Amino acid sequence: MLSIHLEPQAEKVWLGENPAPVTFGGDYKPLYHQWLTYNASEPLIVNTYNTGTGKTKAALLRLLKRAREIGFGNLSAEGDNALLIAPTNELLAQHARDTRKFCEENQLPYRVIPISRADLDNYKHTPGFSEGEVRRGYALHTIIEDSRKVKAVSGGTNKQMPAIFVVNPDIFYYAFYFCYGKNDRLPLFQDFISQFSYIVIDELHYYNPKQFANFLFFMQLSKFYGCFDNPAQPRQFCLLTATPNPNVRQYLENLHVPINWITPETVRPDENLQTDEVQALAPIELQIFSEDELEQDLLTLVADKRLTLANMLNVDAEASGAIISGALWRINHIYDNLRPTLGAALMGRLTGAESGKGRDEAKGKRLILATPTVDIGYNFDREDKLRQNIDFLLLDARTSDEFIQRLGRAGRVLGKPVQNVPSQVWAVTNPDFYAALKPFDGQSVSRAELRHLAEATLPPRQALYAYVQSGAIAEAFLPIYRLEGIAASSQKPDLEDLFNQVHTLFAAKAKFKYQTLKRSLASFIRQDNFYSTVGNIPAETTARLKKCEDRLKAEQAYRKSHHLQLWANIKAADEWLDKDLRCYFVEKARYSFREYFQPPTALISDSHNLFSSAPIAVYDALHIAMNYKAKYFDTLQEWKQVLNLTAPPEAKDALVFCDLGELRKPDERLKIGLTLDVPEQLKIEWEQKFTRWPTALYGMEVVAVGDSRGVGSQSVVNMFKERYVPAFVVEKDSRSDIALRKLGKQAQFIPYSLEVTFADGKSYLYRVVLGTMALLVWAEVPAYCLIKDLNDVQVNDDSCLIF
Repeated sequence: MLSIHLEPQAEKVWLGENPAPVTFGGDYKPLYHQWLTYNASEPLIVNTYNTGTGKTKAALLRLLKRAREIGFGNLSAEGDNALLIAPTNELLAQHARDTRKFCEENQLPYRVIPISRADLDNYKHTPGFSEGEVRRGYALHTIIEDSRKVKAVSGGTNKQMPAIFVVNPDIFYYAFYFCYGKNDRLPLFQDFISQFSYIVIDELHYYNPKQFANFLFFMQLSKFYGCFDNPAQPRQFCLLTATPNPNVRQYLENLHVPINWITPETVRPDENLQTDEVQALAPIELQIFSEDELEQDLLTLVADKRLTLANMLNVDAEASGAIISGALWRINHIYDNLRPTLGAALMGRLTGAESGKGRDEAKGKRLILATPTVDIGYNFDREDKLRQNIDFLLLDARTSDEFIQRLGRAGRVLGKPVQNVPSQVWAVTNPDFYAALKPFDGQSVSRAELRHLAEATLPPRQALYAYVQSGAIAEAFLPIYRLEGIAASSQKPDLEDLFNQVHTLFAAKAKFKYQTLKRSLASFIRQDNFYSTVGNIPAETTARLKKCEDRLKAEQAYRKSHHLQLWANIKAADEWLDKDLRCYFVEKARYSFREYFQPPTALISDSHNLFSSAPIAVYDALHIAMNYKAKYFDTLQEWKQVLNLTAPPEAKDALVFCDLGELRKPDERLKIGLTLDVPEQLKIEWEQKFTRWPTALYGMEVVAVGDSRGVGSQSVVNMFKERYVPAFVVEKDSRSDIALRKLGKQAQFIPYSLEVTFADGKSYLYRVVLGTMALLVWAEVPAYCLIKDLNDVQVNDDSCLIF
C-alpha cells in the first residue's frame, strides 16, 4: 500500500463583471474559465477544465451571453434553439433540472425540454398532443417545430419561445443519420441542421472514436452549410471534457475553423488583475493498492475496510461516501457483503441495472455503490452539507480516464463554507501505475502531478482511432446518400464536394470513391428494407427461406429484369441468402451509435435483491448466467405459474426466464465461451471466409469454459443459435491474436474464446470480438499481421487438389 497526501486545489475566480448575479451571488463568484467561456465567440469552444469545476454552467453562461447579444425579446423559436447532448439518461435528467434552474435564475426565456425515448413516449401520449397515435419521429419533429406541445415542462404557457433540448446521443444519431421512418427522416435532419444555433456536447471523453466521428461529421456539415457564418446568429459548438484525447484535438483542428481552447493552462495576461483564487477541491488522504496485493481487488479492500466504513458512518451523522467500480457484478457482491454490517437502509446502488425509482432512492443514501454511471458528470448532491458531499471513496480504475474521473468525485468544495476537511480515498489500480507512484509514497502531490502520472502510465479509455480513417467515412456517407435521394435536383448542394471534405477530414490518404460507396450503401438499404425486423433466422433450410421469402423474391425479380442467372436449386438460394445476411448484419453494426451486439435478455425474479432493489428485472442473460446461480424455466408461462408473478412489459423480448438463488463467488464466476460447428467446411476453407476481417457468425452456442456444470440452461446455450452476430475472428496465438491482446490493454472490449469444429471432426481455438466493437478492433490490428496469418493459412493448406 502507498499513502499519498493530495494537496487541495484552487481555481481562478473572476473578480470583474459578474455575468449572472443570481447564479453567482454573495461570495460565490464565477470561475475564470466560466468567464472565458461566457465570452468565447469562436465556432468551436473546447473547455477542458477539471471535473467538478462547473463546465456545464460555463456552457450555459455562453448561451446567456448569446441571448443578451440578440436581445431576449428578439430570440426566435425557429433559429435560436439550443441542443445539449448528455451521454446517459441519468445525466440528461440532471442537466435538464440544472438548466431549468439556471434559466429561472437569469430570466433566460428558454423552455427546457428533456428528450429521451421514454420522454417522447410520455409527451406524445399527453392530452392535446395529437388526435391519435403518432410515430416517435413525428413527435420529435413536432416538439422541435413547436415546443409549446410539451406543456408538462413549460407550465402550460402558450407563449412561443425558443427551447433548450436536452437529449441523449441516440436521439441525435437517429435524427441526424436518417434512422427514423421514411416520413420523418428529412424533416428531422433539417431540424438538426437549421433549428439549433448553439450545441453543447457534454463529457466528450465518454464517447468511443466511432461515436466521436458522428459528432465530428455534424460539425463538418455545419461548416459545409455555412452555419458558422450565419450573420444573424452563427452556430457554436461547446465541447466539454476533463480528459481530452490528443487524437480528438487533432481531428478538431483538421476542421479548419477557429477554436477557443479553454484549458487549466489558459492565461490571458490582460485579465490577470481581475482574477483571484478560490478553493475547489479539499485535500485528500489517498491510499493506493496494487491489484497484485489483493486477492480479489476491490472486493478484498472493501471487506478489509467494512468496520472502518461503519465507524465513519456511525460516529459522524453527516458523513457520506461512495464505492465505484467498473463492474456491475463487483458492485453487487460488495452490496451483498456489506449488508450484514451496514444494513440496507444506509446503502443504495446507482447502476444501469437499477430502475429509475431505485436510482432516485439511492441518491439519498449515505453510502452509494456505483458503476461507471457516475463517471460522466454525475454530482453526488448533498446541498445541506457544509463540507464536501463525499467524505470517503473506494474505487478501482483500469484506465487513466476512469482514475481521474472517479477520483474527481471526492473532495469537491466549490461554494462550500467548510473546505479543509480531508476526504479519504482508497484506490485499487494496476501494477504499472502502482510502481510509478512508489517514489511518492508518504509525500504530498498536487492533483496536476497525479493526473500527469495517470495519463503517462494508465491506458486511455478510448484508443481505437484507426476506425475513423477506415470506417467512419462509410458511416458518414449515409446522410449524404439520403440527401441525394430526397432533395430535388435544383435544391441539391454539391454532395460530392461535401463527400470530398469529409473524406479529407476523416481519411485524407484512404482510397474511397463516391460512386463505390453509393453502390454499397444502396445495397445495404435494400437489405434493410427486408431484414430490419426479421428477428431470429431458423437453421432449417426450408424455414429460413420462408422467413426471408420477400428478400428472395425481390432478388429473383431483379435477376430476371437484368437477365442474370437464377439460382440452380434450393441449396444455391440458401447459400446466397446466407452470404447476404452476413453482409447485412456487419453493415447494420456500423450504422448504430451504441454497441449493436446486445445479448438476449433474461426475465429475472430477484426476491433477495441480489441484482437490484426491484423484485423483478430484465437484463443481459449472459451477465446473469456468469454471475448468479439460478433456477431456469423453459417458458415465460412456466415462470409466471411457478413463481406466481406478473411479467413487466419490457419482458416481451426476453429469451431466458429465471429465479435468482445466490451470487456466484468471485472465483466461481463462469467464464463464457462460444462454440461453432461447421460440418460442411474444412478449416482452410472456413478461415479464408471468416477470419481476419469483419464478418457475421451464425449458429454459435454459449458454453462455460472449464466448468463441467455448464451455463445452467439450454435457453442460455442457444441464445445466439439463430442469430447472425457481427464478429472479428483470429486464430488463437496467431500474430493477429497477439496484436488483439495488446489492444485489450488499451481499450475496453471483451474477446471471447471460440471453438470451431470442422468437417473432419477436428476442433480448433479462435478468439472473437463481437458486435460493433469488431469493426473498431479490426481497423486497429496491423495489416501485416493479418496478411501474414492469411499467408500461413494458405501455406498450411493440405487439402486435396482436384484437377
